[in-house]
Amino acid sequence: FQKEDAIYVDKTQKIHELMEIGIYNFIVRPRRFGKSLLLNTLHNIYSGKKELFENTWIYDKIDWEKEKRPTLRLDFTLIAYKETHLEQGLRHYLHSIAQEKEIEISNQWDSREIFKEIIGKLASEKPIVILIDEYEMPVTDFVGKDEARMNENIDILKNLYGTMKGASEYIHRAYITGVTKIGKVGILSDLNMLNDLTLDARFATLFGYTEAELRHYYAEYITEAAEKYECTEMEILEQIKHHYNGYSWDGIEENKVYNPFSIVNFFQGFQFQNYWFETGTPTVLVRGARKNQLTMDEMEHIKASADFLKSANLSSFYSISLLFQAGYLTIKKVQRRGWEMVYHLGFPNHEVRNSFASYLLAEYVQKDWQEMEYTIAYRLKNHLEDEELQEAFQIFVPVITSTGYDITKHTEGYFHTIMHVLMYSTGLEVHSELQNAQGRLDTICIGQNAIYVFEFKINSTAASALTQIKTQNYAQPFISRGKPLYIVGVNFITADKKINEILVEKWNGTQFEPLGGDFTPKF
Repeated sequence: FQKEDAIYVDKTQKIHELMEIGIYNFIVRPRRFGKSLLLNTLHNIYSGKKELFENTWIYDKIDWEKEKRPTLRLDFTLIAYKETHLEQGLRHYLHSIAQEKEIEISNQWDSREIFKEIIGKLASEKPIVILIDEYEMPVTDFVGKDEARMNENIDILKNLYGTMKGASEYIHRAYITGVTKIGKVGILSDLNMLNDLTLDARFATLFGYTEAELRHYYAEYITEAAEKYECTEMEILEQIKHHYNGYSWDGIEENKVYNPFSIVNFFQGFQFQNYWFETGTPTVLVRGARKNQLTMDEMEHIKASADFLKSANLSSFYSISLLFQAGYLTIKKVQRRGWEMVYHLGFPNHEVRNSFASYLLAEYVQKDWQEMEYTIAYRLKNHLEDEELQEAFQIFVPVITSTGYDITKHTEGYFHTIMHVLMYSTGLEVHSELQNAQGRLDTICIGQNAIYVFEFKINSTAASALTQIKTQNYAQPFISRGKPLYIVGVNFITADKKINEILVEKWNGTQFEPLGGDFTPKF
């Protein structure tokens, strides 16, 4: 890494700690968090390449000759299993490894036999290290697409990984990484000594950048970003933190980490964009959230146990545990309740919250998510920031008219959910308060230039919505912010499936004053 004149964030002290624990080590982290880089680093350490680690913590802390040993790596991103069957892809991949290692393999052997033979021959002088990257990919790639192939691959992988148990005398360490831990299926169930480090507090900062690491290793870039945005370094750091920090596996504030992929991309062009989210589409997860009527507000206030977070059931691929493992939710805090630990979950940062809202809204209104994020949501945000209310409210039309038949089929909470997710998708600061079990939500939308308090009514009047805002004092906490403050009453008619009235009042310094004009969008 250092030979390429790249920034190397030194994680070798944590890696050394990882090298000192159990034989079969397993850890789940979201995509683009450096799992492959970790395995590359371990490979270079165990290969004795001390020269690559000059100026790192581990350089003079280990006996490099003693640690040096053969390594065997399985990288499922390099194995062909989509175009052909997994067994055939594995055999071809393992044959190439055997050829590289000068190990003779029979063409009649299956992948399990080849894997076992390679392990035994490589360990002829010293127990080896096995590195497995994206261990579950041949299974999760077929979820919701081809159940037969998925189940076939489950059996193949279970047999393959089970080989390691019988070959334990030849294995010094095994490091297995993935995006999800699949429960019940038990791909790794034969490894009964599996050391699951996913929620292990010792390794909460093994992946991603801590605040201290960001400031130290990217100091020059932070200065350059502050100059570009004509602000202080503290101000630019706050914005970077707001967009890309917040991932946590122990709930401790100082251990929250930045998404490394987004950080690297931000410092290349100094543009606040949703880099990580755009590298993969969580279609199945978002579709599940929509099907279960899960609101953005509810996703910010989820509680779960450690066992629940550690594994996911493929029979119902959408789950809170998968949202957590995949990086769309993170641990906000950990609460001790007797002898149990309760994990409080929520979105890690602005990037994930904003993009997930765009995806979720796209599912509701049956449109492409990029149209939602870069056209509808972007236009709505700008109109609200510029206090162009008639133009902003007209954007409600393509959203409502695209929701399909079931907007009239469900309770009023359905309409509230759509409008609330629309506000979330703008990327502005959004707050909501659940008024009752039917899902009555008042929505506060805070921009850089103006603040809006919305109340959405069903088959009622916009005037009654404004009355509720005022009698419940929803806007009171925002009067002192020094920004233009608007209260907006919106009434939706289910029979017509459209908004029939919007009334707006603006704070004039002493009271709310009705604004003239027709704000009701034209359907």
